[in-house]
Amino acid sequence: MTDGTRVLEPANVEELLRGWLLHAHKGRDRHDVAARRYEGRRSAFGWPTIALSALVGTAVFASVGRQVALWAQVVVGFLSAAATVLSALQTYFDYSGRAERHRTAGAKYKAIIRELEELLAQAKSSTIGDHASLDALRQQLDALEQEAPVVPPADYDEVERRYADVTFVGEALALYR
Repeated sequence: MTDGTRVLEPANVEELLRGWLLHAHKGRDRHDVAARRYEGRRSAFGWPTIALSALVGTAVFASVGRQVALWAQVVVGFLSAAATVLSALQTYFDYSGRAERHRTAGAKYKAIIRELEELLAQAKSSTIGDHASLDALRQQLDALEQEAPVVPPADYDEVERRYADVTFVGEALALYR
C-alpha cells in the first residue's frame, strides 16, 4: 500500500491472535482515554454548577425580607442563569453516561484480552483452540465493535500515536509497565 497503512496478514493462527490482541489493547485504551476525558468534563461542569447553585441559594436566602441593591440582584440573577446553563449543558452532553459506556466497552475489551492471552499461552504448550473457539472470539470482537460507543477522534488519534511503532504484542504490553 502506498499510503503507509499496515494491514494484518497473518501467516498462522498465532499471528492472527496476536493481531487481535493488539487490536483489543488499542480498543481498550481508546475507550479508557475517552472515559477519562468524559469524566473530566463531567467534573469540569459539575463543580462550578454546584458552587454557583449554592452561592445563588445562599444569596437569595440571605436577602429574604431585605432591600437589596440593584447590582446585587443583577449579579445573583447572572449567577443563577450561569448555573442553569451549566446544569443544562451537563445534562445535554451526558458526560457521566458517556464515560460509563466507554468504561463498559473498555472492560469488555479487557475480558477479550484475557481470553486471547489464554489462547496464546496455550499455544506455547500445545495447539491453539479449534475453529469454533476462534469463530466465537471473532464474533465477540465484532459484537463489541458494533455496540461500543464511538471514540472521539482526538482520543482515537492519541492511542494510534501511542501504538504507531508497535510491531509485536510484547511491545504493546510494555506500554502498560
